[in-house]
Amino acid sequence: MDFVWPTPNTAFVEGEGLSAMIQPTVSGELMSGTFGAVRNGGTRFHEGLDLKPVMKRTRKGEATDPIYAAFSGQVVHVSSVAGRSSYGRYVVLLHNSDGVEFYTLYAHLASVEGALRKGQQVDAGTVIGVMGRSAAGYSIPKDRAHLHFEIGLVLGGSFQPWYDRQKYTTPNYHGNYNGMNLSGFDPLDFANAYREGRAASMAQYIRSLPTAYVLRVNAEGVPAIVKHSPALLTAPIPEEGAAAWDISFTWYGLPTSFTPLRKADVGAMDKPGVIRIRAINRDIVASNRARNTVRIKNGKPSLYKDQSNWLEMMFGRKLGSSGK
Repeated sequence: MDFVWPTPNTAFVEGEGLSAMIQPTVSGELMSGTFGAVRNGGTRFHEGLDLKPVMKRTRKGEATDPIYAAFSGQVVHVSSVAGRSSYGRYVVLLHNSDGVEFYTLYAHLASVEGALRKGQQVDAGTVIGVMGRSAAGYSIPKDRAHLHFEIGLVLGGSFQPWYDRQKYTTPNYHGNYNGMNLSGFDPLDFANAYREGRAASMAQYIRSLPTAYVLRVNAEGVPAIVKHSPALLTAPIPEEGAAAWDISFTWYGLPTSFTPLRKADVGAMDKPGVIRIRAINRDIVASNRARNTVRIKNGKPSLYKDQSNWLEMMFGRKLGSSGK
């Protein structure tokens, strides 16, 4: 698994601090360009890194930094129309690492490399576009041009039916690579783990992330995310098939492990389609103000609608929910 920093900036490789690589928001707060609950006083989530330009700008003040594929992989989505997403112009690549399929996303591009095509195989370090400030619905000023960079897992293998059920008024131009179907983790934390030898494979890294809660989903069949990332299984799928699943999640909703269950493992409370909270780290969950995953109200844990939606994307069907 060869990892390449996605911009020409050498700050990370040379061990420099965040100020040498991160582009903050209009607030000027450096952490606002990093991953996590970093915006609006910790109440707004940011699912990637905003990386600043370092190359000489054009006469009109536009960034010129080339953007590189962070890993070898396949081009699965090219969105060249800026107005179709808050990502602006963006590219999604799909990669495999020892039984885990993961994506990288490169957003707010000024332009996409002209030869880049869906289905194309690219090597780590291949130029895929030019850094910019494209977006839909808002304007990024020239002095804050940046690359929004994500790494994560694709939740569902058939996103469109879920999208259609929501009755949104705008079309889904992005297939399975709509941002709602993508669950990212901290690229900088991964990069540090990779450099320090704690991420020899993507499975090793993802399984090392702290568990905030475990959900039992009483749904038969194998979700697409498990088929594409079998290294996240904690046990083999029973010969007769899985009757339900225990799934571990980070506080921000990234699934990190899947345990298939037999019918004999499923209790009387686990009716078909029901989601139950099996375990919860109350300290981690209580500190989360930025992500609608699991909450504790009047001492009792429950699911937010967002978490239920992510599970429905993963399983490709409507599900219910109940308490712990």
